[in-house]
Amino acid sequence: MRKRNRTPLREKVAEAVELPKEIMLSMPKITVLAGKEATVENYKGIIELSRECIRLYTGAGILCLRGENLDIAAITDEDIAIEGAIGKIEFE
Repeated sequence: MRKRNRTPLREKVAEAVELPKEIMLSMPKITVLAGKEATVENYKGIIELSRECIRLYTGAGILCLRGENLDIAAITDEDIAIEGAIGKIEFE
């Protein structure tokens, strides 16, 4: 008996139309520059905001950025830029 390919339909469509998977699947894309700035694309909302921790809701779960003097530098409906000394990034 042959095994079926279990690739989700959205992933197949993303590949077929040559769009980045993070856009089609609402997955976050995280870009960090020198541990001093992070940009998160495709976030859904802010859960917690403090100088030591910023927690974001994403399509892949809760994203937690920890560090010192964290602050939101820029924010849109799809992207958020965070400045400060970023020490740790983790999914919860």
